[in-house]
Amino acid sequence: MKKLNSTKKISLLSVITGLLILVPACTQKEPSDCFIWKTEINGSTFYMAGSIHSAKEAYYPLPRTYTDYYKKADKVIMELENDFEGIEQEIFNYAQKDTLPEADYLDKYLKPESIEKLKQIFGEDELDKYFKYEGWLLNMTITGTKSKLVGFDPLLAIDKYFHELATKDNKEIIGLDDIKTQVVLFEFDAPVLIQVQVLENTIANMESQAEKELPLFEAYFSDNIALLEEEFLKGMDFNNPQVKQAYDMVFTNRNKSWVEQFEKLAEEQPATYFVLVGAGHYFGPDNIRELLEQKGYTVEKI
Repeated sequence: MKKLNSTKKISLLSVITGLLILVPACTQKEPSDCFIWKTEINGSTFYMAGSIHSAKEAYYPLPRTYTDYYKKADKVIMELENDFEGIEQEIFNYAQKDTLPEADYLDKYLKPESIEKLKQIFGEDELDKYFKYEGWLLNMTITGTKSKLVGFDPLLAIDKYFHELATKDNKEIIGLDDIKTQVVLFEFDAPVLIQVQVLENTIANMESQAEKELPLFEAYFSDNIALLEEEFLKGMDFNNPQVKQAYDMVFTNRNKSWVEQFEKLAEEQPATYFVLVGAGHYFGPDNIRELLEQKGYTVEKI
């Protein structure tokens, strides 16, 4: 077994997005306060919006700025092409290689109180299916669902909403990543007892971590771009090699790949695109806007 790589245990969700309070009626004024920008690449137009991966019913309908520019687009670009059910199935298919022997199922090692805590966000029937896989799968899923502990539902995520809308409208959906690209951000190899230690730590801290994300949530749904950037970068010491390595893995490397894909699409499939990716990809070092400007493209706030 490889040694546990602590940088792969980072919470992708906790550094990408969040939300709280009701959505104000963001309108089409120039520029709006919403998380959306525009760039032209070789004659193609890209409307680039920031997404959030959990929400409440009260936040819908979304501000018109997002939906109006979605309607202008011929095609939609998202982090993943699949719908949410397809993503879940692909993740479990990928995890088959990490199936544990029955004697090492995780529920045989986790504390009873930890299992009870997990039932708060999974439910008993759903939780059981994770125990037979190595701990990275459960750890990753906790990261993506812990927002339930503070009242938010991943099934109401902004990206899920637009994926369903584009499917209904028969708009082509283009994925920037594949499943493996995202899973590798969480995957780690370690003996079962180390995996359990990682999980116990995640479970013990999942509610406090969810609460720490609330300022990000507030900033997004109050259309406060400056506050979201401040909260997103809070605590990131880029002089720390581990922090920089983790940031590059989650953001820099993917942002660079995505910008290259925008250029390729503009060349090979000229169109108007609506881009929807995690809001954090528009802030911080080597963010999407910065990389586009470095290549000579103009990025304007909508």
